[in-house]
Amino acid sequence: MPRNSTPTSSDINLLAIMKINHFTGLPSQLKNTTVTPSICSGIKHLSIRRYSKILLLCLASYFVVACGSTTTIPTDMTEEPPRYTLDTIAEAIREAELAGHRNEQLLEIIRVLIDFDEIDWARDTLAKLVPQQLESKQIIPYALLDAEMAIIDGQPFRAKGILWSRHVSNAEDQATIIQQIALHELRADLLYSVGDYRESIETRLILDEMLLEDMERRERNQDHLWQALMELPQEDLALESEMQTNDTARGWFILATLSKNNQTKLHQQLEVVENWAFNWPAHPASLRLPADLQLLKQLSQDQPRQLAILLPFSGRYADAARAIRDGILAAHYQNSSQENHPIIKLYDTSKDDIDSLYDQALSEGAELVIGPLEKERIAQLLLRPELPVPTLTLNRINAELDSTPGMFQFGLAVEDEAEQVALQAWRDGHRSAMILVENSGQGQRSAASFREHWSRLGGEIVREQSYLEQKAYSQLIKDSMHISYSNDRRKRLARLIGKTLEFEPRRRKDIDFIFLYARPSQARQLKPTLAFHYAGDLPVYATSKIYNGKVDSKMDRDLNNIRFTTLPWFFNKTLPEKHSIEQLTGNNANYQSLYALGVDAYHLHPRLKQLELIKQAQFYGSTGKLRLDEKRKIHREQAWAQFAGGKVFPLSDLPNQNAR
Repeated sequence: MPRNSTPTSSDINLLAIMKINHFTGLPSQLKNTTVTPSICSGIKHLSIRRYSKILLLCLASYFVVACGSTTTIPTDMTEEPPRYTLDTIAEAIREAELAGHRNEQLLEIIRVLIDFDEIDWARDTLAKLVPQQLESKQIIPYALLDAEMAIIDGQPFRAKGILWSRHVSNAEDQATIIQQIALHELRADLLYSVGDYRESIETRLILDEMLLEDMERRERNQDHLWQALMELPQEDLALESEMQTNDTARGWFILATLSKNNQTKLHQQLEVVENWAFNWPAHPASLRLPADLQLLKQLSQDQPRQLAILLPFSGRYADAARAIRDGILAAHYQNSSQENHPIIKLYDTSKDDIDSLYDQALSEGAELVIGPLEKERIAQLLLRPELPVPTLTLNRINAELDSTPGMFQFGLAVEDEAEQVALQAWRDGHRSAMILVENSGQGQRSAASFREHWSRLGGEIVREQSYLEQKAYSQLIKDSMHISYSNDRRKRLARLIGKTLEFEPRRRKDIDFIFLYARPSQARQLKPTLAFHYAGDLPVYATSKIYNGKVDSKMDRDLNNIRFTTLPWFFNKTLPEKHSIEQLTGNNANYQSLYALGVDAYHLHPRLKQLELIKQAQFYGSTGKLRLDEKRKIHREQAWAQFAGGKVFPLSDLPNQNAR
C-alpha cells in the first residue's frame, strides 16, 4: 500500500494521539519536546474529576500500562501550531469559521479541547465539521476524534463502526505512515477494550512491522501485544501457533503458549522460556523478553525455604480452613519435584493471639506467611508498621487503607465479581439496571459494589430490591415489574367503558437487565417468577454464588440463559490438584471455591514480587485472572459461563453459538 513519508499538517495534529492511550489528548503545542504518554495525566483528571466512562471501559479488565516511558517527536515532523488556552479557543473557533483552512484548524482545536477535558465543547465543535466536505488527508484525523468521542460517550461499538467505515478504509490506502500508525494503535486499544483479543493481536502484529524505525514505540506496542496474547486461553494460543505462517507471529504465539502452560511451576516456566529463546534468537521477544518473564530467573533464586500457614482449624471457620489447607497442600505436593521445595508448617489462629503466633512462625524459620483468614486478625496485623516477610492473607479488608508493607491481601471478594458484571453488561450495550440481591452481608456488599461501578460507567439503576430467604418472591417481582400498576390501569379502563377487557398485563420497559446475587436454590425460584410476571426476556447477569459446581440438569433448567461469573476451576478437567483433592476428600461441592483459593494461594506465593514490580503482570489461576493493585490487594476477574439446557457452559462453548 502506498505510504507518503512526508508528514502533513494533519499528521502533526495526530502526533498527540499516537501514544499508549488515544482517548485522552496531549497539548498540541509541541516542538522538539519529549511527550509523556497521555494515560498518565488522563488517569489523574478523568478518574477523579469525571469518573470517565472511557477510563473505566477502555482500561478495565485491569489494562495497566507504564507511565514512565516517553516519546520524542523529531524536529522535522513538527511545526509551531497556535497556542490555545481556554480563554482564546472561542475566538480561535470564530477565526476558523472564516479561515480558508477551517477544517484543519477545527480538528486541531478539538484535540486541545479534549486535552482540557472540555468534552461537551469538543463534541459541539466536532459537529461543525461536515465529513463529506473533508479533504482526504483530514478523514482519518476526523475519524479518530469522532471515535474518541464515541468511546467517551460509552459507545465502543459505534467507535468500531467509525474506525472500520468505508470512508476510513478508502482513506487508509493513501494515508501517511503517521496516520496509519495512529489508526492502528487506536484500533488495537479499542479491540482490546471490548474483549476482541484476537483482532487486537493481529492489529498489534501489523503495527510491529510499521514501527521498525521507532524502537521505543515498537517496544510499547509489543508490551500491549503480550498482554493481549495472555488473555487468550492456552488451547487457543496453541492452535494459533500452528496456523501462523509469519515467523514473528508464530514465535509470539509459541512463547505465550509455553509461558501460560507453566505458570504454576516457576522453575519449569523458566526452563521452557530459556529453551524458547535459544531456538528463536532473532525474535523480538528473545531480544527483549516481556517484563514478567524477565523476572523469572530472579524469582526462582529467591524462593522462600519455609512457609507458615495461618488458619483457624477449630471454631466457626474450621471447615473453611481445612478446605483451604487441602488446596494448599495439593498444590504443594504437585510441585514436590521442583528445586527449592519449601517446608510447610501449619499454625492454628483460633487458639492464640495473632501477633504472638505470627512472631512464633517467624522465629521458627518462616520466610513467607500464607494467612490469616479472619478479617479481624488481618486488621490486627495491619496495625504493624511493616511485616518482615511477605504475607499473603486469605481474605481482603475492603477499606481505603493501604496494606501494611509486606502484606498482600487475597480473597474471594464478591466486590470483584460485581465490578466484572457491571463492565460486561455495559460492554453488551445495557444502560438501565435492576439490582436483585439476597438481604445478607455479602448480598448487600455485591449490590454496593455493582452500584458504584455501574454509576461510574454512566449507567442508571432503575430499581433496587433485596429479598429474604424462604419468602414468597411473587409479590416482590410483581411490584418490581410494575405489574400491579398495569392491572390497575386495566381496572380503570374497564370502569370507564363498562366492559370486561381482554388484557395481558405488561411489565415496565425501562429495565435493560437484572444484576442478581442468589444461591442456586433462590435463583431456581426467582428466574421462573420473573418469567411468570412477563420479565422472562430480561437478560440476567449473576455472581458465582449461583453455581457451586454441582450438576443438576433437571433443577437447573429453570436457570437457562442466566449468564454469570465463575471460577475457572470448574472447567479445568485436567488440573492435577483437583484430582488429588477429589481422591483425598471426595471434592465436597460446598468447598470448591475454597479448594481453588488454597491452590492459588500456593501458586501465588513465589510470584508476589512479579505482581508487585510489573504492574501489568497477571496470574491466570483457578480462582480467575489475578492482578495486584497499588494498595497490594489482589483483584480477580473470573470466567464467564451460562446455563443452557440445564447445564453450565463456558461462554465460548455454548451450544449453537459462535465461539467468538
